[in-house]
Amino acid sequence: MAPTDEKCDDDQESSPFLGAPSVSAARKGQNKSCDIHVSLGEAKYGNTLASTRNLSTMGVKLIAFFSLVIVQGGHILFFRLSQTHGKSSAIAVTEAIKLVMSLGMYQRDTDQRLPSSGVFAQYSVLAAAYAINNQLTMFLVTQMGTGMMALGKSASPVLTAIVMWTLFVDEKFVRIQWVLFVIITMGLITAFDPAGHSNGSVSGIGLAWLVLSTFITTFSGVFNARVLQRGKCSLHMQNILLYSQGFVLNLAMYMGGWNASGKGMKDQGFFYGYDNMWVVCVIVSQSFLGIVISAVYKYGDVIIKCLAVGVQAACLLVLDALLFGLSLNLQSIMGAGIVLVATYTYFTEGLPVAERAKKRYREALAASKARKSLGERTRCEDGGTIVMRAIVGGLMGAILLATGGFIILS
Repeated sequence: MAPTDEKCDDDQESSPFLGAPSVSAARKGQNKSCDIHVSLGEAKYGNTLASTRNLSTMGVKLIAFFSLVIVQGGHILFFRLSQTHGKSSAIAVTEAIKLVMSLGMYQRDTDQRLPSSGVFAQYSVLAAAYAINNQLTMFLVTQMGTGMMALGKSASPVLTAIVMWTLFVDEKFVRIQWVLFVIITMGLITAFDPAGHSNGSVSGIGLAWLVLSTFITTFSGVFNARVLQRGKCSLHMQNILLYSQGFVLNLAMYMGGWNASGKGMKDQGFFYGYDNMWVVCVIVSQSFLGIVISAVYKYGDVIIKCLAVGVQAACLLVLDALLFGLSLNLQSIMGAGIVLVATYTYFTEGLPVAERAKKRYREALAASKARKSLGERTRCEDGGTIVMRAIVGGLMGAILLATGGFIILS
């Protein structure tokens, strides 16, 4: 394509959006008649190519979404079925299996680069966060129904979006995404309202641990996705870093008895309870779950994972009623329906709009950085957003401090 055509296309793609600086505004003196030189055939080819790329991206995210729904839903269900059997070493075993799987895939990978010390340190922090949260999640599942735990984590889509928007300048969400996140949260709250369940009573300390677990899950997922997408080594090497350290930490927790069951090496053998079929299913499903989530973070985003958790929770609502005798009423059914419809709308309407908006914003942001004068004006225009991010970040910090204080005092 001729140079004039490229300039013309750049003008069109860099239009202002969500407060992004207008590149075209800095080019008012340029000749706008270059549009005439774009041939009809070139325009059709460009549109077709863009549509193909968008379809490919959407297909990857849909595959990731349904894979997570199936694998994670099966994992939670298997854990509920096996919770009466000893398996205090289960998480350590799954970390070992995921490590072996990652090593095998790394050997077949063409990218054999080794990680930097910075990446290693980042995964040390993530491994510790996941080790603590995995044990905490297993503890919460044994103390309350899967539906009640899903209620506590129903705010994950909204909370994840808020954390991403607060911490990272290049993360933007359009209005329809925020609306659908709120609708999904309201649907989950409606479906799992404790007042509508016979076993819905949860202690204050249990709710505090649930809030803490939700925050750990959110921050770990957001940072893991950023590290995976920006890491200078392969996905499999990054998984090796995470799962090797995760295995060591969870093995230490098992040996010391610092786990969900409260039983360590002195109380039961490493493979005690593994003669039960459901325990084996838990191990297998959680192993695949970790690999699938890493792939979703690498090639999709953390929001997809949150939506899959919501749909999985809505589906488990029915299975909880059938297998564990938990109540299922019209309110629960309506709430689950809201979650499913809102998630469908997100993929068919919200996500395509968001992808186009994010592309335009990032291109405009990159163009503004290349022009110092425009970049200075952009920083001034973003002053209100920076203040809002600081306020939201402070509120989240206050909630975490209050939750931690309540747990310590209790």
